[in-house]
Amino acid sequence: MFKKIASVQPFAENNLVLWFVDGETRLVDALEIIKNHEGYEALDDPELFRSARLAAEGYGVSWDNGLDMGCKELYECGTQINVVDLEGQRLISGVVEARHEKGLSQAKLASAAGVKQPVVARLETGVNSPRLDTLLKVLTPLGKTLKVVDLG
Repeated sequence: MFKKIASVQPFAENNLVLWFVDGETRLVDALEIIKNHEGYEALDDPELFRSARLAAEGYGVSWDNGLDMGCKELYECGTQINVVDLEGQRLISGVVEARHEKGLSQAKLASAAGVKQPVVARLETGVNSPRLDTLLKVLTPLGKTLKVVDLG
């Protein structure tokens, strides 16, 4: 199966997020590349792995040491993901971790944020997607905010 890559982004723990021109998104683990493709052991180096970039107008990905891999092989190494769900889970984990670091209960965080405790509970369990203003209210007492950044 041939799928041209629209964008590539190194992601946490030596993974790549690949967006294909048809809209599909796949997560590729470096270990899968190393295990299944001879000569790619150098990708075990996290710094080298993070140098991944789109190559050949979307027909592959290349790295700073001259390694490259075609879109077909990358597609086959990858697992289909929903980036919105993935980032949502990471955001929720960050809120829970920050609350624990501050030593706050859900009720105390809710009070400091000016929301009700069930709002914090629903946010932390991912039951509902919070409104942006609610999320910012909850983040502020934690000393956090949102920022648009590269995936990674």
